[in-house]
Amino acid sequence: MKVSEEQVKKRIRDAGLRATPQRIHLLRILMETPTHPSAEMLMTMSNESGFELSIGTVYNTLECFENKGLVIRVHDASEVMRYDAKTDFHVHLVDREHNVIMDFFDDELEGIIKGHLKGKVPAEFSAKHIDISLYA
Repeated sequence: MKVSEEQVKKRIRDAGLRATPQRIHLLRILMETPTHPSAEMLMTMSNESGFELSIGTVYNTLECFENKGLVIRVHDASEVMRYDAKTDFHVHLVDREHNVIMDFFDDELEGIIKGHLKGKVPAEFSAKHIDISLYA
Protein backbone atom coordinates (compact mmCIF):
# COMPACT_ATOMS: atom_id res chain seq x y z
CA MET A 1 0.00 0.00 0.00
CA LYS A 2 1.46 3.34 -1.04
CA VAL A 3 1.60 6.05 1.61
CA SER A 4 2.43 9.70 1.15
CA GLU A 5 5.47 11.32 2.68
CA GLU A 6 3.11 13.59 4.64
CA GLN A 7 1.36 10.55 6.18
CA VAL A 8 4.72 9.14 7.25
CA LYS A 9 5.91 12.48 8.66
CA LYS A 10 2.68 12.89 10.61
CA ARG A 11 2.97 9.43 12.15
CA ILE A 12 6.56 10.13 13.20
CA ARG A 13 5.73 13.56 14.62
CA ASP A 14 2.63 12.24 16.41
CA ALA A 15 4.98 9.82 18.20
CA GLY A 16 7.01 12.79 19.44
CA LEU A 17 9.96 12.33 17.10
CA ARG A 18 11.64 14.55 14.55
CA ALA A 19 10.86 13.49 11.00
CA THR A 20 14.43 13.04 9.73
CA PRO A 21 15.05 11.75 6.19
CA GLN A 22 16.28 8.40 7.57
CA ARG A 23 13.20 7.94 9.77
CA ILE A 24 10.83 8.94 6.98
CA HIS A 25 12.50 6.57 4.54
CA LEU A 26 12.57 3.54 6.87
CA LEU A 27 9.04 3.99 8.19
CA ARG A 28 7.72 4.43 4.66
CA ILE A 29 9.32 1.14 3.61
CA LEU A 30 7.77 -0.59 6.63
CA MET A 31 4.34 0.93 6.02
CA GLU A 32 4.36 0.02 2.32
CA THR A 33 5.75 -3.50 2.44
CA PRO A 34 3.35 -6.40 2.95
CA THR A 35 6.17 -8.47 4.48
CA HIS A 36 7.79 -8.21 7.88
CA PRO A 37 11.39 -7.34 7.04
CA SER A 38 14.42 -7.81 9.27
CA ALA A 39 16.86 -4.96 9.88
CA GLU A 40 19.17 -6.43 7.27
CA MET A 41 16.33 -6.66 4.74
CA LEU A 42 15.41 -3.04 5.44
CA MET A 43 19.01 -1.93 4.88
CA THR A 44 19.12 -3.82 1.58
CA MET A 45 15.75 -2.43 0.46
CA SER A 46 16.85 1.08 1.34
CA ASN A 47 20.26 0.81 -0.31
CA GLU A 48 18.73 -0.71 -3.47
CA SER A 49 16.38 2.29 -3.69
CA GLY A 50 19.40 4.61 -3.67
CA PHE A 51 19.02 5.73 -0.05
CA GLU A 52 22.23 4.44 1.56
CA LEU A 53 21.94 3.47 5.24
CA SER A 54 24.30 1.59 7.53
CA ILE A 55 23.05 -1.36 9.55
CA GLY A 56 23.74 0.64 12.74
CA THR A 57 21.45 3.44 11.58
CA VAL A 58 18.73 0.93 10.73
CA TYR A 59 18.95 -0.79 14.14
CA ASN A 60 19.03 2.52 16.04
CA THR A 61 16.04 3.84 14.10
CA LEU A 62 14.06 0.63 14.62
CA GLU A 63 14.78 0.72 18.36
CA CYS A 64 13.59 4.33 18.49
CA PHE A 65 10.45 3.41 16.52
CA GLU A 66 9.72 0.49 18.81
CA ASN A 67 10.14 2.61 21.95
CA LYS A 68 7.64 5.11 20.54
CA GLY A 69 5.14 2.46 19.42
CA LEU A 70 5.63 2.99 15.69
CA VAL A 71 6.67 -0.62 15.05
CA ILE A 72 6.42 -3.96 16.76
CA ARG A 73 8.91 -6.81 16.67
CA VAL A 74 7.99 -10.35 15.76
CA HIS A 75 10.17 -13.45 15.50
CA ASP A 76 10.10 -15.46 12.32
CA ALA A 77 10.40 -19.26 12.20
CA SER A 78 14.21 -18.98 12.43
CA GLU A 79 13.94 -16.66 15.46
CA VAL A 80 15.15 -13.71 13.36
CA MET A 81 13.70 -10.41 14.54
CA ARG A 82 11.30 -8.91 12.00
CA TYR A 83 9.48 -5.57 12.14
CA ASP A 84 5.87 -4.57 11.52
CA ALA A 85 4.49 -1.03 11.16
CA LYS A 86 0.94 -2.30 11.66
CA THR A 87 0.59 -1.67 15.38
CA ASP A 88 -3.16 -2.15 15.74
CA PHE A 89 -4.35 -5.48 17.13
CA HIS A 90 -3.69 -8.45 14.89
CA VAL A 91 -2.31 -11.97 15.09
CA HIS A 92 0.89 -13.03 13.35
CA LEU A 93 0.59 -16.34 11.52
CA VAL A 94 4.10 -17.75 11.13
CA ASP A 95 4.58 -20.42 8.47
CA ARG A 96 7.65 -22.35 9.64
CA GLU A 97 8.02 -24.31 6.41
CA HIS A 98 8.29 -21.19 4.22
CA ASN A 99 9.46 -18.77 6.95
CA VAL A 100 6.68 -16.33 6.11
CA ILE A 101 4.74 -14.11 8.53
CA MET A 102 1.17 -13.16 7.66
CA ASP A 103 -1.19 -10.75 9.42
CA PHE A 104 -4.62 -11.90 10.60
CA PHE A 105 -7.04 -9.21 11.76
CA ASP A 106 -9.98 -10.12 14.02
CA ASP A 107 -11.72 -7.38 16.03
CA GLU A 108 -13.89 -9.97 17.78
CA LEU A 109 -10.81 -11.78 19.12
CA GLU A 110 -9.40 -8.54 20.49
CA GLY A 111 -12.66 -7.90 22.35
CA ILE A 112 -12.70 -11.43 23.75
CA ILE A 113 -9.13 -11.14 25.05
CA LYS A 114 -9.64 -7.71 26.60
CA GLY A 115 -12.94 -8.83 28.12
CA HIS A 116 -11.34 -11.94 29.57
CA LEU A 117 -8.47 -9.97 31.13
CA LYS A 118 -10.70 -7.23 32.55
CA GLY A 119 -10.83 -7.59 36.31
CA LYS A 120 -8.19 -10.34 36.30
CA VAL A 121 -5.09 -8.20 35.98
CA PRO A 122 -4.14 -5.45 38.44
CA ALA A 123 -6.16 -2.26 37.92
CA GLU A 124 -2.99 -0.18 37.47
CA PHE A 125 -1.84 -2.47 34.65
CA SER A 126 -2.80 -1.25 31.21
CA ALA A 127 -1.68 -3.35 28.25
CA LYS A 128 -0.33 -1.15 25.49
CA HIS A 129 0.11 -4.04 23.13
CA ILE A 130 -1.16 -7.61 22.94
CA ASP A 131 1.16 -9.87 20.97
CA ILE A 132 -0.10 -13.18 19.62
CA SER A 133 1.86 -15.29 17.15
CA LEU A 134 0.64 -18.64 15.87
CA TYR A 135 3.27 -20.97 14.45
CA ALA A 136 2.36 -23.67 11.91
